[in-house]
Amino acid sequence: ELFHCSGFAIYGKATAGGRMYHGRILDYMKGVGLEPNAVVMIMQPDKGHAWVNVSYAGFVGSVTAMNEKHISIGEMGGRGEGQWDGKPMAQLVREVMEKSSTLEDAVEIMRRGPRTCEYYYVIADGASKRAVGIAATPDRFEVIHAGQAHPQLPHAITDAVLMSAGDRYEELARRVKDGMGNFDEATARSLMTRPVCMNSNIHSVLFAPDTLDFWV
Repeated sequence: ELFHCSGFAIYGKATAGGRMYHGRILDYMKGVGLEPNAVVMIMQPDKGHAWVNVSYAGFVGSVTAMNEKHISIGEMGGRGEGQWDGKPMAQLVREVMEKSSTLEDAVEIMRRGPRTCEYYYVIADGASKRAVGIAATPDRFEVIHAGQAHPQLPHAITDAVLMSAGDRYEELARRVKDGMGNFDEATARSLMTRPVCMNSNIHSVLFAPDTLDFWV
């Protein structure tokens, strides 16, 4: 399948009071030993921004995170096995957290790479209330803006970035359209329930990057 995992960012006209919510579903290798070792880490590096890493004991990178500058990020895997001549995805995510103060900073770090394999990202900026999706391989880099359709993501929804695949994407888009203008913390979390998440789901996180709240 093109994607495992799903992600979204909704804000502005999509939410109650214009709040920003960034949801991230990690559908991945359930049963291999990750989920019993789940840890929420507060990272305070000597150099760089403080950030929260929703992760697993012993994993030094990140796939789900938010920093003190109101930047949040979630990753979705694609194909591209063997294209490993670059900086690993989980280290790029960590670099985004420690060095990005704006959405533009985060996008530029991802663009500069060098990248490996095929990955997709949702990045939100709670300070400016903006979000983008990114589709990236070592040689290709596409930015999908809120309200913009894409051949793989045909539903253009105002103030929303939605990334998933197949029936999961269709269900996520339907839920967002049905709840347009009314999403709060509870209903934004409900966007991540089955069947948008798969049976392989090992964590779901809702970030509110405008206020730096989050639910795991």
